[in-house]
Amino acid sequence: MADLKQVPKDKLAKFELTEDTLNSFRKNNSIPFDLYNRNGQIIIPKKKNPSQDDFAKLLRFELQGVYFLLAELQKTKISVAAANAEGKSNVKLFDPKKVEDFAKQSAALLDDLKKHSFTSDQAIIVQNSVNEILNDFTSNPDFESGIFNILEILSVAGVSLQSELMTKRTIVAMGMKVRTKKIVSDADKKPYHKEHLALMMASYLADVGYAKLDITENPKLSKEEYAIIQQHPIISYLMSLSAPEISTDVRTLILNHHRPFRGAGVNNNFPDPRIVFQKLMSIRDMYSKETNRERIVEDIEMQLHLQENQITTANREDDIAILSLASEYASLTSAQAWRPAYSSAKALKMIVNDSFFSYSSKNIRHLIDYVGASLTNNENIINADDFIITASVDSEKQVHFDICKVIEVDRYQTRPKLQRICTIKPIFKKANKYRIADFDLSQVRMDRRKAIIDLSSHAAGSTRVIYIIDPEMNAPLFEAVGKLSKAAV
Repeated sequence: MADLKQVPKDKLAKFELTEDTLNSFRKNNSIPFDLYNRNGQIIIPKKKNPSQDDFAKLLRFELQGVYFLLAELQKTKISVAAANAEGKSNVKLFDPKKVEDFAKQSAALLDDLKKHSFTSDQAIIVQNSVNEILNDFTSNPDFESGIFNILEILSVAGVSLQSELMTKRTIVAMGMKVRTKKIVSDADKKPYHKEHLALMMASYLADVGYAKLDITENPKLSKEEYAIIQQHPIISYLMSLSAPEISTDVRTLILNHHRPFRGAGVNNNFPDPRIVFQKLMSIRDMYSKETNRERIVEDIEMQLHLQENQITTANREDDIAILSLASEYASLTSAQAWRPAYSSAKALKMIVNDSFFSYSSKNIRHLIDYVGASLTNNENIINADDFIITASVDSEKQVHFDICKVIEVDRYQTRPKLQRICTIKPIFKKANKYRIADFDLSQVRMDRRKAIIDLSSHAAGSTRVIYIIDPEMNAPLFEAVGKLSKAAV
């Protein structure tokens, strides 16, 4: 029987389970080759007319990894030509009046929360407002390819910084979620309305905890001040408990929205979960002694259960990353007391350049490939002749960093065709978290083969873009790489 088929691990390659490949399976009404788990046991055999259950089964294995035979690399190629040919639309997707009203409503809520608790009435108002934004967005014929004009709208709205952040975060998170959830046919989209709405609610409420914090506007925070700011997800979560209309799933996202990526080894900025766990334990114990707190205690115990047993799903991991990315974009494109707002393009480049420790390749694709151009008026941030740095992991779990020149970019910016120039070593630093501070130009090894790497191919394996070499953001590196490129000719 096919279900008993098992192959050695060294004959398998990891299969990138993207929206495009799943859509290709649907369009062709077939799964063109056997798919395995990481132990070499078959998950789904090659088959015609796959069912919805087959696709659901694949998605359940997404976190653990899905694999296929190395021999299939030459025999099977999944075409994404149709997706690459899909045009961009210059249609502006958001109604200025509705977005401005949404932002002003957010400002009024935040002002109220400085003095009062969050209420059921406020929860219902928020749900109705985000639902209206979602319906307006998905009813637009160009919602998958139009321009996100939120920066243009909010630049003249005259609302507070926190309201601006809340509005941007909610709308960008919505766009990422809707555009990447393409694994179902058009007829099946309605069941996902609830998921979209949940993420929007979490995005809207994720930072309401700041209303209860007295924080400095100094960018150089002390350890004590940083520890206080780190508490805002749990404060936002606790504030939401007073409104039973907010679901446990939404609260889980709020509580974990700064935990987007659990890496391995040094590639890991995932915070210590014991801090949140211990805080929840003490709050649960306190509420357990009070009357009429059963519902609140039940929700806290559910969160403790999820934390203690590390229970998650691929969908929840994606939503946490989407929420975190939308938060970063909103912050970088908003003027702060210590700096002006960055342009949309520069903000996206900064997120990519800080992604190695914080986000998976899939997370970054969700931002850059599906809403990135829409946030920059259809201008790519990665183009032909640009220099970028990639990271890849070999069979011994060693990470290699390569400087490459972009040869060709189709629809997906994070999956260009590249020519390797040389290898280089990054300079890691840690303040509040790990980051790549720069690259060591004394540690360069030229690639005499000038290897061509197509990141859209499964043959590229784990290789991902982790740094865009921009002349304004890192002029010395850009100049040095330009000389290395000429020397390699």
